[in-house]
Amino acid sequence: MIVDLPISELEHYRPESTARADFSTFWAENVAESDAQPLNASIEEYPFPSDRVTVYRVRYDGFGKNTRIAGWYIVPRPEYRLQREEKTPTLVNYHGYSASKEQPISFMNWALQGYNVFAVDTRGQNGETPDNNAYESGAVLGCMTKGILDHKNYYYRYAYMDCVRAIDFVRSRPEVGPIIVQGGSQGGGLALATAALAQDKGIVAAMPDVPYLSCFPRAIEMFSEGPYIELVNYWKSHPYDVETSYQTLSYFDGMNLAERITCPVLLSIGLLDTVCPPSTGFAVYNHLNCEKTLKVYPFNGHEGGGQHHDTIKWQYVRDIIARSEL
Repeated sequence: MIVDLPISELEHYRPESTARADFSTFWAENVAESDAQPLNASIEEYPFPSDRVTVYRVRYDGFGKNTRIAGWYIVPRPEYRLQREEKTPTLVNYHGYSASKEQPISFMNWALQGYNVFAVDTRGQNGETPDNNAYESGAVLGCMTKGILDHKNYYYRYAYMDCVRAIDFVRSRPEVGPIIVQGGSQGGGLALATAALAQDKGIVAAMPDVPYLSCFPRAIEMFSEGPYIELVNYWKSHPYDVETSYQTLSYFDGMNLAERITCPVLLSIGLLDTVCPPSTGFAVYNHLNCEKTLKVYPFNGHEGGGQHHDTIKWQYVRDIIARSEL
């Protein structure tokens, strides 16, 4: 069975970048704007039935105005921490499209190994975080077309920078050491974007699984399931907005952001993925110029490598931490 190109072609699939001339300037200005905006973070202990970890509810100001981002911050008790020089490696988790930060128990597999974990909502999706930003153009149901006619007002401008601000939150904590970002699907795209935009903020590795938000033109050609349909539905009613939409999307394309990443990357792809077509993941991987590792699951779809890949990630993080400099 095949849903995309043969693996022999995928291994060399590297479309030309679609980044506009002001791509780097645009993102530098966004990071500077975010850095100048206070986090106004709050942290409150949350009752959780474990004597090995402490769980906190966290809120911080999202990028721009009027949106508070919700997260879980899970900290092993001192005697259970995996420490280097009194600092604890910290995993930041971004979730899939229309999902949420879930419940703290979802991250005990990492926390009980001694890692801090910060799991955050993506604004306006299925968690506790609203999206109070005003978008100037109309949109179909969902997030993909909010502000699609202006990259400075597009939904993912705010979502990406919220993720960078999550890194700023964990860096503000005295117990935090090396930072690893991870996520699957949309979360994989957000992990890639964060690694690209916060490369000087202590991130030592990124682990994107079956990443979404990558190589948009190819994704639209090849997908058969999932939220890319929102773009198609919008263009059905707004056929003259297609070119402008693709221009906007180019600023948020994981393929275009990949060349900015400097930390090691472990990326996974399912060859039967009909939500995030395999060629879009290979496009990202083949644009990475950093240390990189690819895991391909030939008979898996959008679920990726599942628990098999989780085991690989555990060992990967241990190896990265062992050689990272705090």
